Amino acid sequence: MATMSTTFTASASFTLTDSEGVTIFTYSPSFTSSSNTASQVLYTGEHLAQTGGSELALADVNDDRVYVFIKNVDTDYNVEVEASESESSALELADLNPRECMFAPMELNGDGSGSSIKVTAATADQKIQYLICDASDN
Repeated sequence: MATMSTTFTASASFTLTDSEGVTIFTYSPSFTSSSNTASQVLYTGEHLAQTGGSELALADVNDDRVYVFIKNVDTDYNVEVEASESESSALELADLNPRECMFAPMELNGDGSGSSIKVTAATADQKIQYLICDASDN
């Protein structure tokens, strides 16, 4: 039986330049991580963020650590992204304007609790695109 695995690479380049064209700050993070499991290692797709909030389950990929990429593909309204431990406990990660995206490594509880991301549409249900990738636990 073959073992399925993925390698995930993320990179970006940020440069702050003043009005004279002088570079004030530059940063180019890049990292690569290999999969931690041999089962489901990658979820990707589209999701309808509802005004009452809806969840993307992360523990289905890994119950400890994942990499999450979310893009608001709507052209008119914001989408709020929260890390959700329970109905009464959520931490806002981002408020994505139309066509904005976010990337975050997320540490989950080892027992699988606190294992979802809640996306909430600002005005009307909005479409997001997402990628959830298994990450090494160390």
